[in-house]
Amino acid sequence: MIIDSHLHVWSDDESLYPYSEVSRPETGDRASVELLNEHMAEAGVEKAVIVQPIHYLYDNRYVADCLARFPGRFAAVCLVDPKEPAAPDQLEELVLGRGFGGMRLHLSRQEDPSALAASDQDPLWRRVEELSVCLIVLGRATELPALEPIVDRFPDVKVVLDHLGGPPVGEETTHPLLGNVLRMARYPNVYVKVSNMNRMSKIPYPHRDTHDIVRRIYDAFGPERLMWGTDFPHVLTAGGYVHALELVRDELDFLTNEDKYWLFSGTVRKVWKFE
Repeated sequence: MIIDSHLHVWSDDESLYPYSEVSRPETGDRASVELLNEHMAEAGVEKAVIVQPIHYLYDNRYVADCLARFPGRFAAVCLVDPKEPAAPDQLEELVLGRGFGGMRLHLSRQEDPSALAASDQDPLWRRVEELSVCLIVLGRATELPALEPIVDRFPDVKVVLDHLGGPPVGEETTHPLLGNVLRMARYPNVYVKVSNMNRMSKIPYPHRDTHDIVRRIYDAFGPERLMWGTDFPHVLTAGGYVHALELVRDELDFLTNEDKYWLFSGTVRKVWKFE
């Protein structure tokens, strides 16, 4: 089984699912669940984790409706404003009432990323722990140290770093920013998505300037804490959906068959349920 751990969808019907004032797709940038299903079928991908797109901000209805329409095919991650006092209750409603498996934190959307590790965030993290769901984290590698205190305080909360943790390609030989990602391996509850390599890279497929980054993360975390993802629909303009699968399956020559089991399904199923 192959599971895509990271992608986004939005509806073709803006009147039914209006975009937020924060962001909207480019004209003609389609990402309906029907289009996603076509690309998944072509690549032989059976299940996927939908991440609430920023275009809807905290209106999670479209993703929730996708879960309801395709039971067992998708898991999903919502967006809730973490600074809202009602955030724990809002998350609980989305988990218990709509089937979400966690929420996303945007470090880069905070003036000070350390605000998401302050003590006033403890009730939210405690609720995540009680609900047995997860937090996924989008940010740059420069911002990861700001989150460490709360990761340390909640060792039973599963935390998943999006897009290899956000390290830059072509960093100086000491790799200080990649080091911020590698240091997160000390926390057994932290996982990493092997995703977005094709957009990070500065050279054509098979994007060999990203392979060493993946190898260092693999060495630090081990395959049982890594998961593959495409970042659909953005991948469609960066090599295509099938290429994103082939990049990890065929081009990372240090991965064994057992490693690929973990990256393509084993690790994801430790974090999300698809029932």
